[in-house]
Amino acid sequence: MYRAIAPIIAALAALLVSGCATVSTQVVRLEPGLRLAPSQGVEILFEKPQRPYREIALLESRGMAGDGEVALLQDAREKAQALGADAIVRLEVEKTVYPPVVVYDPFFSPFYSRYELYPYFYPPYFAEYRVIPGGTVYTLKTLAIKYGMKSGKQDQK
Repeated sequence: MYRAIAPIIAALAALLVSGCATVSTQVVRLEPGLRLAPSQGVEILFEKPQRPYREIALLESRGMAGDGEVALLQDAREKAQALGADAIVRLEVEKTVYPPVVVYDPFFSPFYSRYELYPYFYPPYFAEYRVIPGGTVYTLKTLAIKYGMKSGKQDQK
C-alpha cells in the first residue's frame, strides 16, 4: 500500500515546490522583430558600457517580502540569457515597505457559533486577531543589451 502512495506524494511535493517561485520578471522587447539565439552567459553591469551595443529589452523583476536584490538579478539574468543578451544593465531598484497588518479572524472567536454548545469554553490559545507580517519588497529594473550591434538611439561619446 505504501508503494502505491509514495509516487503520488512525490508528485504532489514536486508540484508544491515548483509553484513556489517568489520572483517574477516581466520582459518588454524593444524591437519585437529582433530574434537572437540564447547566449551562454550574461554579465551584470551597474553602468552602461563604453563599447558599442544594442538595447534588446527592458526587464522588471519583482520579488516577495524577504527576497533580496540577488534573487532579482539572478532571475533577470536568466530571462536575458533566453533573449540572447550579453549583459544586463541595472537601471534602478525600488524599495516598498509594507507594514504589518492586524486582521480580525472570527473563526477563532469565542463568540463564533461553534462554541454555542460549550458556552463556558473559551480556549486561551485561539485569539480573535491575527497579525500578518509586513516586509520589504524590491523591484529591479534592468536593460538587456547585446554587444557589437550598433543602434541609432545609442549615445556615442
